[in-house]
Amino acid sequence: MTIDANSTGSSQSTGFAPNGGHALNGHALNGHIEEPIAMASHLRNPKASPEDARTIQTVRGIVVDCVEQYENGHGGSALGMAAIATVLWRHILRFDPSKSDWFDRDRIVFSNGHVSLLQYIMLHLSGYPSWTIEQLKGFGHPSAVDNTCQARMHPEMQYEALDMSTGPLGQGIANAVGMAMANMNLRQKFNRENFEVIKARVYCVCGDACLQEGVALEAISLAGHLKLDNLIVIYDNNGVQCDGLISLTISDDVNAKMRACGWHVLEVPDGNFNAAAVKRALEHAQDFTGQPVFLNIKTVIGLGTSRAGTHHAHENPFGLEDVAKCKEAWNLDPAKTHQIGEDVLQYWAQVPEQGKFYRRQWEQLLSSYEQQYPDLAKSLQSRIKGHFERSWKMSLASYEPSRDKISMLEASAAIYDYLWPMIPFFTGSADLLECSGVTNAEGTVFGSRETGKLYVNFASTYVHYGVREHGMIAIANGIAAYSKRAFLPVTSTLSAFQLYGAAALRMSALCELQVIHIGTHDSIEAGTFGPTHQAVETMTLFRATPGLLHVRPADTEETVGAWMMAVEYDGPTAIGLNSENVPQLVGTDRHRMQKGAYTLFEDSNSRVTLVSTGSDIWRVVEVADILRKESIPCRMVSMPSMRRFEEQDEEYIRSVIPWDGRPIVSVEAGSTLPWPKFASASIGQEQFGVSMSAGTVMDHFKLTSHHIFTRVKAYLKETGDKDVRMMPWRMI
Repeated sequence: MTIDANSTGSSQSTGFAPNGGHALNGHALNGHIEEPIAMASHLRNPKASPEDARTIQTVRGIVVDCVEQYENGHGGSALGMAAIATVLWRHILRFDPSKSDWFDRDRIVFSNGHVSLLQYIMLHLSGYPSWTIEQLKGFGHPSAVDNTCQARMHPEMQYEALDMSTGPLGQGIANAVGMAMANMNLRQKFNRENFEVIKARVYCVCGDACLQEGVALEAISLAGHLKLDNLIVIYDNNGVQCDGLISLTISDDVNAKMRACGWHVLEVPDGNFNAAAVKRALEHAQDFTGQPVFLNIKTVIGLGTSRAGTHHAHENPFGLEDVAKCKEAWNLDPAKTHQIGEDVLQYWAQVPEQGKFYRRQWEQLLSSYEQQYPDLAKSLQSRIKGHFERSWKMSLASYEPSRDKISMLEASAAIYDYLWPMIPFFTGSADLLECSGVTNAEGTVFGSRETGKLYVNFASTYVHYGVREHGMIAIANGIAAYSKRAFLPVTSTLSAFQLYGAAALRMSALCELQVIHIGTHDSIEAGTFGPTHQAVETMTLFRATPGLLHVRPADTEETVGAWMMAVEYDGPTAIGLNSENVPQLVGTDRHRMQKGAYTLFEDSNSRVTLVSTGSDIWRVVEVADILRKESIPCRMVSMPSMRRFEEQDEEYIRSVIPWDGRPIVSVEAGSTLPWPKFASASIGQEQFGVSMSAGTVMDHFKLTSHHIFTRVKAYLKETGDKDVRMMPWRMI
């Protein structure tokens, strides 16, 4: 539908459904929910208030100045979206610049992160203390790495009022879906009649390219299925991407596609100047219930410049001649830069006061809520402050795992169930519940609908993501970013399939988001699934990713320690779990493993140190027993987390891995690429696996205890009494 700037259409308010369910704006027919009745009208009488019109001109003037100052930055879309941004920050969003982390503020994600300059300008106009005019004057500065300038080419969430780091296109849409899911759960858990303590909405701005990315489409599909009507996606439809017009690559009917995915679609044909139409569309989107809203707004990239409407406007400076002509057209002084007139300053001076009013109104409501619902209020405060139950660590320290011969997958599932009442997990698997290492402890599902009911149940925090690995991980990032430690998201799939979501895993680490990523079947022991499912390289990728804590436990004892690491770590963790039953080992220790590596058994007269990880360790322990029977003394080291081990001091590292000239052999059924920094020689897997049973595949690649013993013994014979520090690392 095309929305009218002046129409007054109607829509139903959310209200409260039975058992705290979320009401739908629709009608029941034979137990099914019909599509909501849409308001239809046509655009007429386009206009913007004089204050908004002047703001839009001012914003565009700052955009061209900022791009020109260091001949760097993406100004084209920022020019086209100036009216959209003006309406959002001046009329729509709920926020308080004096308290940028206010829990019930609206969240906004720029999935088209290259338009970050526009976001920075709006934050400056809105009165955020750190977003000074000097920050805007530093935009694009070549030495921004010194952290004096926070106006980066793409938004980085460590800076004030930036809800998400974006840049890889499409990720932001999925992040916004995650934020909306977190918000919906909080609404249902804590809101009560007359006490709407969670009122925030989630807004996402995207461009043409975002809607071509698979991760965005996965998240869009899920959001429509879940009917997340607290989510509004604003599409900057300028028809241009880096290589040219989007008609080069796509001819989709985007509105029809979004409707087919369960979204309510609104259109504004003129988003360049018609701020009134944009405002009315956003107000309608706020009132609409039962579906997420997709707002398709037509704009012109590089508006007003000689490059308008072309891909040349995307990221190139416009040139001094263009800048001067644009400023004259926008009633700005061509001789001045970064101009903000007194009339605009006065117009925007109201924004901080309005923000304080919103927040104080919420705080008063929260105070009354505490009197009426003290237990709920206490629980809500723990979410606001990001405090997990204090008992979790002590409970896990004393937890007694199974001592049977079981897989780490099974051991992890039991620990997860044990922690569930103490930790606000938000968990899901990519259509692999039974073999993913997480279980549906609640028995209910996020977004479930009962036959014949008019409401959606968002009380659960277990999500069926479907076969959407990339979307799942990016959505989990959004859940984590909603408010630090309000939730602890957990994703799960086979290790090999985590590569679908590698870009989102990277963003987990880059943003320092606390998410637990469980990867199962993490070696060639996946067996008959074949090489498509047998992960040999994923461990190396995860270990190489800065800030990503990779943990590979050896038995149930170390699996307890892995969860201790993950829940405590202030960032993302990837836990690699095997699917085959393994014996419980002597000497493993959940506490000692917190340093990343430790000795399972010592021998001061050792000829060799054996080091291994995860499900490979039990075989290496058998090798050590054989060596000792043949009068070859040895040491045994478990290294569940390389990154954590490398963080230890030199004294501890050398006490575990003594670089004294004696051989050190690593054994792991995966890539050997990370091991030369620790070992003098390695046994590993430098090729893809084969379709065989787990036992057979290990024999095929000479990774059984017998084969490992033979290879180690031959290496020791070759090295003799030589100082291996003088010899190059090699695979044996």
